[in-house]
Amino acid sequence: MNRCEGMKLWGILLGVTMFFCQATGVMAAENPPFSVSLGFDFASGDYGTTQTTDSYSLALDISYFPNDRFDFYLEIPYLYQSDSSTVSLGGMRFPMQTSGGSSTSGMGGGGGTTSTTSSQSGPGDISLTTGYVLLAETTARPMIRPLAYLKIPTADKDKGLGTGAFDAGAGLSIAKGFNAWTLYAETLYILPGSTADYKPDNYWTYLGSIHYQLSRRTGYGVAVSGSTAAFSGNDDALEVRLKTDYQLSETQSIGAYIGKGLSDSSADFAAGFYGAINF
Repeated sequence: MNRCEGMKLWGILLGVTMFFCQATGVMAAENPPFSVSLGFDFASGDYGTTQTTDSYSLALDISYFPNDRFDFYLEIPYLYQSDSSTVSLGGMRFPMQTSGGSSTSGMGGGGGTTSTTSSQSGPGDISLTTGYVLLAETTARPMIRPLAYLKIPTADKDKGLGTGAFDAGAGLSIAKGFNAWTLYAETLYILPGSTADYKPDNYWTYLGSIHYQLSRRTGYGVAVSGSTAAFSGNDDALEVRLKTDYQLSETQSIGAYIGKGLSDSSADFAAGFYGAINF
């Protein structure tokens, strides 16, 4: 499947999801809310390897909020990468080479996952994140929300699009609003599965962001994200992003970002945009 076919596939999926929500009455305001978004991400960098990797991700995201406490977030991506010197793990890209030039850092003896200049594309790993608001936000304290994470190995590991194993994780998020400002932080501890080709280490991911609501429709923000190294011999990942979002209506929004890597294991440059519909 090429990139054009992949974009058509996710467009069809988005249309089917919207039709299902309409047909079942989910769009009614009094029912538990859904959010469906379609996002496009681009990243380019050498990630501390001897090759520059250009990658694209087209992701269908579905969020469900059954009540004020629980939330569920499902991500279904389609991936393209210009070579296989990196691998996607839990929505992040990790180098498969060290700066010293080894092409099998953190890998087993399988021959299908060594670095190659051939481009690859296909469905990525599906991930599900669940949150529970343990303590709701008040004027005196932030919102505290434990997280649970599961990655389903739907990506082709022989193409280097995934590791071919289930991953699981747990973490915590904290959020607090101050008038037009919102502070948010989260961290996850991931226990990745191993295969004969990939043997990643346990690793942490983290995110911290500041958002400013300039007007009823427009907001801006800055976010810092990263992770500890998933494969031995590599640096930790670290990236900063500048973001903006615009509320088209009460149920529709769009957003975009540009990003810059701050470590050798991060992309040199990243950018993306999305469109979302709330039901």
